[in-house]
Amino acid sequence: MVLYPALFVTHGGGPLPLLGDAGHLSLVEALKKNRKYLESHFGLPKTIAVISAHYETPSLRVGGATQPKMLYDYYGFPSESYEIQYPAPGEPHLAKDIVDALKGEGISAEVDVKRPFDHGVFVPLMIMFPEAKIPVVSVSVVKGGDPEKHIKIGKALRSFRSRGILFLGSGATMHNFSNFNKQNAGKTFGDALTSVLCAGENVMSTEERLEKMINVSKMNGFDEAQPRGALEHLMPLLTIVGTANGTRGEEVANVFTDRVNVRNYIFPN
Repeated sequence: MVLYPALFVTHGGGPLPLLGDAGHLSLVEALKKNRKYLESHFGLPKTIAVISAHYETPSLRVGGATQPKMLYDYYGFPSESYEIQYPAPGEPHLAKDIVDALKGEGISAEVDVKRPFDHGVFVPLMIMFPEAKIPVVSVSVVKGGDPEKHIKIGKALRSFRSRGILFLGSGATMHNFSNFNKQNAGKTFGDALTSVLCAGENVMSTEERLEKMINVSKMNGFDEAQPRGALEHLMPLLTIVGTANGTRGEEVANVFTDRVNVRNYIFPN
């Protein structure tokens, strides 16, 4: 079974990556390179399913609108950031298929026909796929921040990758606001993530990798990078790890947004 790669990206602060913010230039460049890598090695995806940290629900939801509207879920930014449009079509049939697959694995899920594109969806897509021609569905994260649950969700979605679908996790490896002014915040945790996610198969089995990700809160630097009790920005990564079933990933961005360090990862298998 040939699988389209799965990708996790840090989406940055609100609309800032789209506004030319100096602190986000390296992240924007990394996202553009991520798109070039996908296109040159695998071609463009047929559809994109974005697991967004800004779509948090009590049980899993999948956006099923034919033409999703925009949700400007940020505050205090320039007026032009509330006029952004990303007119990519939805894919209702895929949304239903995803929900059916999740239910088949005993995971509660529903289609949400009114779900708009939040900024966890449209910010990275506007940078990576500005043409807005590829159909997009939004996939939620489940409240509670349970790594094992999100890995299970990802496993249930793995087979869809054989249909040329890009699963794009959109969150942040560093999202502890109390440390955003601290130089190099997130680097220790990013290094710990990379040592697990990118370890060779001869060093770490898939089972060991999944176990370490289930216990991600025990990694070095976790508390500096992630606020306990509010882990929604890490859950898209856990879902993407699940779609890879614990296979090795590659670090495709190790950059700074202002003072803090963030990472992106791709999973070819």
